[in-house]
Amino acid sequence: MSKAYKQYVVNGRRLIKQPKNFIWKTIAPITFNPLRKEAVMTRRTLFLFFIGLFALSIITAGVINTPRAAAAEDAVKIGLSAPLTGDWAEYGNDFKRSVTMVIDRANRMGGVHGKRIELVISDSRGDPKESVLIAEKFVADPDIIAEIGDFSSSSSMAAAPIYEKADMTQLSPTASHMGFTKRGQNMFRVVATQGYEGPYNARWAVKDLGKKKLATIYINNDWGVDANKYFTLEARNLGAEIVAEEAFVTGEKDFTAILTKLKRLKPDLIYLPTFYADATAILNQAKRMRFKPVVMANSSLFSQKTIELGGEAVEGIIIPANYFSADPRPAAREFTREYQAHYGAVPNQFAALAYDAANLMIAALQKAGVDDRAKVKDALVSLKGFQGATGSISFANSHDPEKELVRIMIKNGEWVLYQP
Repeated sequence: MSKAYKQYVVNGRRLIKQPKNFIWKTIAPITFNPLRKEAVMTRRTLFLFFIGLFALSIITAGVINTPRAAAAEDAVKIGLSAPLTGDWAEYGNDFKRSVTMVIDRANRMGGVHGKRIELVISDSRGDPKESVLIAEKFVADPDIIAEIGDFSSSSSMAAAPIYEKADMTQLSPTASHMGFTKRGQNMFRVVATQGYEGPYNARWAVKDLGKKKLATIYINNDWGVDANKYFTLEARNLGAEIVAEEAFVTGEKDFTAILTKLKRLKPDLIYLPTFYADATAILNQAKRMRFKPVVMANSSLFSQKTIELGGEAVEGIIIPANYFSADPRPAAREFTREYQAHYGAVPNQFAALAYDAANLMIAALQKAGVDDRAKVKDALVSLKGFQGATGSISFANSHDPEKELVRIMIKNGEWVLYQP
């Protein structure tokens, strides 16, 4: 074909080059030349062509997405809110590992009521404002039937009104502030409350150890204030003198002024209700000041991070725990074995508490079904004598289970059973 016959005919005129947007805007009827057997398309032909292409894409999309939609219908979701980054990341990742392990096991056994369980994980970063945003996202998803979390009392309590309004169960493995479960009918916890742990620790310090001159350093948030209050109240009732109660804000790095004051006061024991990042910063600074007091803390310090970050400065710390790997009870031994097989590490109490929370949630869904959020809380209440890694759990009398605590300490760079 000659070059002349390769030209386009548009609106009765010949063009050497194809105009911009030729197909979409400027194609006019192109006459058919029978001598050259040139292909000619009318606007109508082109319109029908694109309509057919569009219809085909819709059909194809429907075919491609059908299995995904069917899979979604066969799943029930549980939300997990926990600090996966930031100063408390180790606690949140303990949650994530244990809950994932339990749900994977449940799915291998057929899920709940024939539905696969899908875990929706969100990082609260230990920030109550972030936990509120997560709660809003969870309750807006009709496929999420219940939530596990958050780690801190402050984050859990901030999100509680949102879960309560949506009638969604909020099961926190570790929110120990006394006010948490009073936020509504849908709030449950697995851990011992500060109303129990604080007086327990005070009796340990004053009656068992004979310490009469005490000081406290506590984090100034909902949980820290609660923890300090219940310890000091019981200690005073037992006749101890509280020579100082020192609060600090989250993110504080310089504890020189507090430690200088306490070094001068010479307390028999310092009580330290806080978390591993702050506690190790405090005790490393005390070590540099050649100040080595007897230190008791909450179960909140039961983490390998305490040893990694504190080194020699944390040697000798004593704390209670909701779980310890040497616990001989069958449920505790089974958890320890399963966790070590999965992750090749010895679990701590936060992993154990999250493990119990996940198993409790699945047991509740087996009883309640997976179609109505409101039924989950009633199913949790009906679970009596549930045997978990952290002991027997029952919500029949209240949403605060009674717990048995074990005494542990750091000795030679390891967590071990307490030895007087």
